[in-house]
Amino acid sequence: MSTAVAYADAAFAVVKRDVLVFRSYRLRLPGSLLRAFAGVALFYYVSRLVTVAPFYNSDAYFSFVVVGLVIMEFMFATLTALPGRVRQELVAGTFERFVVSPFGASYAVVSMTVFPLLMAFTTGVLTIGFATLVFGMPIRWETASLAIPIAVAGSLSFVSVALLAAASVILFKEAQAGVGVLTTAISFLGGFIFPIALLPAWIQWTSEVQPFTPTVELLRNVLVGTPVEGSPWTGLLKIGVAALLLMPFSIWALSVAIRQSQRRGTIIEY
Repeated sequence: MSTAVAYADAAFAVVKRDVLVFRSYRLRLPGSLLRAFAGVALFYYVSRLVTVAPFYNSDAYFSFVVVGLVIMEFMFATLTALPGRVRQELVAGTFERFVVSPFGASYAVVSMTVFPLLMAFTTGVLTIGFATLVFGMPIRWETASLAIPIAVAGSLSFVSVALLAAASVILFKEAQAGVGVLTTAISFLGGFIFPIALLPAWIQWTSEVQPFTPTVELLRNVLVGTPVEGSPWTGLLKIGVAALLLMPFSIWALSVAIRQSQRRGTIIEY
């Protein structure tokens, strides 16, 4: 068996484990969907109150915010969940199995992001379907399929930041406070719930220096036809460059954190 096949096999085993654990909690999937659908219903009625520019009617804001909610699912599935799951592995005493395995702890942690991303994708599709069928949200069907590669590329940025947070958990045994601040900042500055143009001019530059805003803008454009600020190719370039630069750096930082904890003898502490 080649090394690549063996690593793929090990990654699949981690994903399979996550699936089995998820299935053991029978109300987790219905609960996740109910939360997502409740959010859609809430913002539908909130959208009835929105009559300001740049939205020409209430339905325009509803479409705008539903895509933002879907992106937030990806953020919660990676940036919010992964550090907590890594700490749970430390508390349960199962992380050391990753450390001593030939697969290695770094790749095991990366593999732990696969199933949550698949769940976020599934929840996102069902959320958009719910908004379309129940509340009549219009879908731009001729370009909707482009949302898949854009979502995949954008997810790599979330995963990269989540891996850095996981490295902090391994090194310092705590990262939840910082992750909470970071997710709030990304939601606020990324234009998930309201346009960046509504922010004060002195902070709008933040939309130009991170990949989350172009991800949500491009997804809105291909799914519901919301105009893109600037060139879509520039947005794609930002997303691609961020994914290519952040992912290798995050895996390297995670490996450094694991090696440093091993040298200190704190790798299995929590």
